[in-house]
Amino acid sequence: MKALRGLLAGTYPFLILLGLRFVEPRAVALLYVPVLVNLALLFAFGRTLLRGTPLVETLARLQERDLSDAQVAHCRTFTGVWCLFFAANALVSLALARHGDLWLWTLYTGVLSYALAGLVFGAEWLVRSWRFHRLRVAWADPLLRRLYPEGPVA
Repeated sequence: MKALRGLLAGTYPFLILLGLRFVEPRAVALLYVPVLVNLALLFAFGRTLLRGTPLVETLARLQERDLSDAQVAHCRTFTGVWCLFFAANALVSLALARHGDLWLWTLYTGVLSYALAGLVFGAEWLVRSWRFHRLRVAWADPLLRRLYPEGPVA
């Protein structure tokens, strides 16, 4: 059963492109691929919030088997943050695909959206490191002390 699900998961991109070919026969349909990718990621992260273990928690458990209650809550919160990011990214990509210039769509989907994802990932790492592993970074300490005045949580 798992092998079949894995095989089906590998065919999704091709099915999406095939569907786009029939929906919009011009090359303009490819402008909507980032929208579909972000919606797929939103679905993947969002369904773990509704049932099961949040995706960020699953990834965190790859590094550390036993997580405290505070760490589990942190993981759930950041799974929600990723859901908001993917929803906003899909909306911006859709707006640019429908109404924006090609150069602006290319800049956003090819550079800016990845930079924003990197910022969210980096912020999550920094906050997690501070809260749970007693990170000592001189440039980050003043900001993190304002966000978490109680200090790192064990």
